Amino acid sequence: MAHDDRSSASRRPSFLLMIAAVLVAFMAGLVVSDGPEAVGIPTGSTSPERKFRDVIRLVDHAYVDEPNDSLMYEGAIVGLLEQLDPHSVYIPPKEQEAVDETMQGEFSGIGIQFDIRDGVITVVSPIPGTPADRMGLRAGDQIVEIEGVSAIGISNDDVRKKLRGAEGTQVNISVRRPGKSELIKLTLTRGKIPIHSVEASFLLDDGKTGYIMISQFTAVTESELEQALDDLERQGMTQLILDLRGNSGGYRVQAHEVADKFLTADQVILTTKGRAEGTSDTLWSTSNTHAYMPLIVLVSNGTASASEIVAGAIQDLDRGLVLGQPTFGKGLVQYPFELNDGSVVRITISRWYTPTGRCVQRPWEDGIGEYLIGAYRDGSDLDSLEISSPDSLGEPYFTRTGRKVYGERGIQPDVLIHPGLLSDYGADMLSERILFDWSQELASQMGQPTMPFDEFLRSWQPTRAQLRDLFAYAADRDLEYDAEGWTQDADYLENQIRAEVAQRLYNGRNYLWQVLINGDATVDSALTRMGEADALARSGSLEESG
Repeated sequence: MAHDDRSSASRRPSFLLMIAAVLVAFMAGLVVSDGPEAVGIPTGSTSPERKFRDVIRLVDHAYVDEPNDSLMYEGAIVGLLEQLDPHSVYIPPKEQEAVDETMQGEFSGIGIQFDIRDGVITVVSPIPGTPADRMGLRAGDQIVEIEGVSAIGISNDDVRKKLRGAEGTQVNISVRRPGKSELIKLTLTRGKIPIHSVEASFLLDDGKTGYIMISQFTAVTESELEQALDDLERQGMTQLILDLRGNSGGYRVQAHEVADKFLTADQVILTTKGRAEGTSDTLWSTSNTHAYMPLIVLVSNGTASASEIVAGAIQDLDRGLVLGQPTFGKGLVQYPFELNDGSVVRITISRWYTPTGRCVQRPWEDGIGEYLIGAYRDGSDLDSLEISSPDSLGEPYFTRTGRKVYGERGIQPDVLIHPGLLSDYGADMLSERILFDWSQELASQMGQPTMPFDEFLRSWQPTRAQLRDLFAYAADRDLEYDAEGWTQDADYLENQIRAEVAQRLYNGRNYLWQVLINGDATVDSALTRMGEADALARSGSLEESG
């Protein structure tokens, strides 16, 4: 052993010398290969612009393969904008088409909300009043052929390409419906399909509380909200829950018009301040055409941008209460500059401020990852919901009646509601789509509704036998039964089952949401605090309108 050790030691220096020689030769190769002068690039670049041009020329002349100029320049644009802030972005032409479609609030097609499950186009819900709705497509239907060609294994993009098209043109589909042995052949004439901004609107069973959920702020938000308010007022609404949870924003002008519906005239709704000419402005309330009613706004850590404008105005002007979790914190305004090829650079042109003058923008100096994760951490961590000390929230501001509010990290709600945490078992039930898929199968077995929806809402629950079948179904999908996890999450998960079954049986998204808000802790809290919201709005100098 001693001999082997000495032998090894005696060999080590020569081995290291050999490695060193290889490294020197390699580095020498790097140094003595054609340098900047050899490809016509002057040395001594100093200005950032000059440095960038030098790098482009070096790549063009010296890179081992022929560089793709388009990818290279687009990558440079992306990198440039990333250095500004998290919301200044480059959008390629195809992606911008999809953005335009969503924000304008309509497209031409057959009118289904769909998902691809196990490679099959599955109807989540037909959009009311569209060709798909008129031709009788139902939640759970599977589109297996388009124009006589199998649609099994199709991608989302191809679904849109094949089902969308010019208004008035036709598309032939074959539908597999659970419980039917033969395919259903349909010819649908494409039409204008609305992309709804008001996701749900209905009167709660107390007969006086209206519930409206706005999912995004598009070109049609104000008109859809106006219609929803009119309908609910005719049904007897005297107080309103406005749900902005998960609403990531949209058009600033639409946020202004939504807030305006609940305010008396001549109040500041928001102010924008930018560096360039035309980027600073103040938007005021006009005159409310709806009768005064108590108002509560629901928010979450996914509430951002335009939806924060609405929540911030309602809070600062003491028009109502804000309930939920701290919002995302996006206080920047972007403007889309269209380029010649149809692509868009969306550049931050200003910051926006609530009526009290606070900017809710979350800091981003620690990088985009921490920026995004931080918002959700603030909204889901129990400790953070004890509301943070004033020092961590920055400078205080004061509402119309003198209440203290803060900026810098989103809108801090007036009443904090913990969102609740699922067990691993419950989370897997949802993330693996086990609960959803099983609920769809259950609804298929049930066939048609056996009771009016109001009765379903009050009384229907999955039976113990059905739940045992769910647990077996989950086990077949490699999710073993966890008694502790199910006990913790049972109320929530059973309500999810009820909601999915209701949407399928009664064929509409509104039914889904009417079930989902049953037992919703934030909605329940809102219902108990309407008197408080009313007293706050009536205090001070606020006058009723109508």
